Amino acid sequence: MRALFVVVCAGVLLVSAHDRASRAGIEAGARPTSMELIVFEHPDCTYCRAFRQNIGPTYRHSVPAAEAPLRYVDIAKSDIGGLHLSERIDTLPTAVLMKNGREVGRISGYWGRDSFLRMLAHIMSTVE
Repeated sequence: MRALFVVVCAGVLLVSAHDRASRAGIEAGARPTSMELIVFEHPDCTYCRAFRQNIGPTYRHSVPAAEAPLRYVDIAKSDIGGLHLSERIDTLPTAVLMKNGREVGRISGYWGRDSFLRMLAHIMSTVE
């Protein structure tokens, strides 16, 4: 009976840890990444919607996504002052590659899926 209790408690702890990791956006077995791709957008921006529709789904299944998960930030609702950006956001959408919380590259505007992925690959190849 005591062994059964220990097994049940261990199972509960594992499920609890997995739930916390899932809520934090970390999949079981995935390694944490120091890079992130932040796309700044606005709900009234036509090109932002085109980015989400044409690039977002492709990006999730691309090689860069494994190194730099994608996150959207609505500039109308978010305070971006705490981010360590090299310059202000003046074009939408703007994709900013962050490493260890600091900007290491950006792509301003909507360039289409293939061009965007090529530009991002180039930026990522220059990051140490």
